[in-house]
Amino acid sequence: GLYLDYSVQGKRKQETLKGIKLFAKPKNKKERDYNKEISNKAREIRNKREHEIIANYFPENAIYNPEKSFVEFCEEIAENKNGQTSTQSVWISMIYQLRRFDCNARLMDLNEDWQESWKNHLLKSVKQNSAHTYNNKVRTAIKEAVEKKYIHSQKLVKGIPYEEVERQYLTNDEIQALYKTECTDDQFKRAFLFSCYTGMRFSDIKRLCWSNVSKDNGNTYLSFKQKKTRLVENLPIKKEAEILMDNFPNDSERVFKGLKYSAENNHKLEVWVLKAGIKKKITFHCARHTNAVMLLNCGTDVNTVSKMLGHRDIKSTMVYLKFTDELKHKAMNALPSFEF
Repeated sequence: GLYLDYSVQGKRKQETLKGIKLFAKPKNKKERDYNKEISNKAREIRNKREHEIIANYFPENAIYNPEKSFVEFCEEIAENKNGQTSTQSVWISMIYQLRRFDCNARLMDLNEDWQESWKNHLLKSVKQNSAHTYNNKVRTAIKEAVEKKYIHSQKLVKGIPYEEVERQYLTNDEIQALYKTECTDDQFKRAFLFSCYTGMRFSDIKRLCWSNVSKDNGNTYLSFKQKKTRLVENLPIKKEAEILMDNFPNDSERVFKGLKYSAENNHKLEVWVLKAGIKKKITFHCARHTNAVMLLNCGTDVNTVSKMLGHRDIKSTMVYLKFTDELKHKAMNALPSFEF
């Protein structure tokens, strides 16, 4: 049988959990599943008893709140992400799936069985990498609930693996072809090529102001805070990139006045790419991939590339190394020759 063993104000107590028993040595899956179910039930009883003890003996410290709605708890976390638009939108999307799966879940309900069922729901409802991201948000929320002492502890099950996706980028010849090919939106064309040269995300290019542009000893720099990571960047740019910016002044504090990301502009990009004879599926973000590959192929070390792209983790930069064929050829050609 199982029992609770605890100490309150120096006095040790034991309480038998009546009617709750485990197979000492389960012989088959049915008995193992039974033990798992009973263990989860016992854990819920323990959590509830802890809550009662804290409320009775230490009312001034009763932070413990296992019956709090998990959806509401996640909404509070999302609210605190205000100002981090992309991060907050991921939390909101996760909460939408959470409501579909179990809108009544409490913090005390988030045992291993619940987590496995949540994972199965995600894998059936969204793509693999979205499931990976949403599940990680739930894991973060559970950890935060423990840190805030709303619950005492909760074991996390194995996460959903990230599925490596193909990152499209443009070669030097393809960039040259785009330069020579007319686009129905000249500003959008220049903004895309500007991203190829600078590696900046669309969100940062859209927000780029003339006050972010400075010159020093003939060099041009862009100083800005990345919208996604909130990291401050001081990025040197080439003359070719500078030429792609709107003419100064352009009656706006923004460098690319009125630049918008829309389905219409995505279609313009698709038509422009096809007209240039490029048969790849190119999005605006591919310009950032292109910049990373160009830098690495030019011999820039991966740490510098990571800093120029504003990555928080160098692992995000390392994925581009597999595209650097020129580096592979240079490394192979650098090997010494021997006479046979």
